[in-house]
Amino acid sequence: MTGGVRRAPVQRRSVERFERLLDACAALLAEVGHDALTTRGVAQRAGVPIGTLYQFFDGKTGLLQALAARNLELLLARVRERLAGEAVGDWGEAAVLVYDEILAMRRVLPGFFVADPRDGSPYDADIVRRADTAMAGELYALGLREAGLPPLPDPERVLLVAITSTDGVLRLAFQTHEDGDAAVIALGARLLRAYFGEIAHPGIT
Repeated sequence: MTGGVRRAPVQRRSVERFERLLDACAALLAEVGHDALTTRGVAQRAGVPIGTLYQFFDGKTGLLQALAARNLELLLARVRERLAGEAVGDWGEAAVLVYDEILAMRRVLPGFFVADPRDGSPYDADIVRRADTAMAGELYALGLREAGLPPLPDPERVLLVAITSTDGVLRLAFQTHEDGDAAVIALGARLLRAYFGEIAHPGIT
């Protein structure tokens, strides 16, 4: 069970309410931002009693953790589909493929950037750290299993650096452009290729 989730839904009606709450959380996160997000507002947007929200989640933190987990599941499904249909020759190409899917989700999925640790909230930083660590592990496994890529040295740390760096690039890209600054986005792809090229061939430029 995802951290922050008190009870996983089983019956169809419960599943629908659970997903509706996450949808409402994502929509409000995009509209009002993290600080103004409240559990009462999420429950009202979802059209369910506040008590129902607390049956499933242990508050705002639990909602954000569950939303981050759902976003990761959606991302992994998209990456698997891409890898099933196209070959990638190295970790740099694989990283750009993932980057492209993250970009696509950022453009169409409300609340995809769940929390920004720069706002000083300790539990937000913890949510981001847990989400990024989970993403690193899942993407590394996909690269090995689905793409047949060679093992990386110190893979968790290597992938966490890539994830954190490109997250920052995309935040920058969307600060002033609703659809993302194309030049910044292109630089992010170059960053990934150069970074993994150095990891694979240290000392070669």
